[in-house]
Amino acid sequence: MLISIFVTGWTVYRDVIQKPRFRVTTSVKHVYQQHQALIGPDFWVEALNMGPSPNRVGLVFARPSWFNRKFRKAKSAFIAHDHTHLGSTAKGQRVEVGDSVGFVFPLRGEFLSGNFAQMGVADGFGRIHWASGKSFRAAAADARKHLPPAPETLVQTLG
Repeated sequence: MLISIFVTGWTVYRDVIQKPRFRVTTSVKHVYQQHQALIGPDFWVEALNMGPSPNRVGLVFARPSWFNRKFRKAKSAFIAHDHTHLGSTAKGQRVEVGDSVGFVFPLRGEFLSGNFAQMGVADGFGRIHWASGKSFRAAAADARKHLPPAPETLVQTLG
């Protein structure tokens, strides 16, 4: 009797209460293909479904640091990915446990110039899973290395 109550409770917890989790990472990557031109570098946001059940993943968001959100009233932002890129995943795709999805952003610097501290993806339940701030800062610093110099920086170096 005690075992059946435990099994029933665990089943309810697993199927009703516990929601799927995603591990989100950010990085700068190239795409190499044999006998084709190099693609990239591009900014990638990837989400790995950690379970316990399949889920849908849709939109990418960015948010400023905790201090800026609380005291400076800085807002979060939706960031549209490049859906035509070879490595991009379609929005709303069902992701099985253990599978990952990737969202690719060209390095033009619009979202990198914002005062964002984290990027994350929204799942089918509306919950946003955030990449660590450390991961985002490292990827953003790497992305800035690949950006062309700003026009005012060019004038200063030439003058």
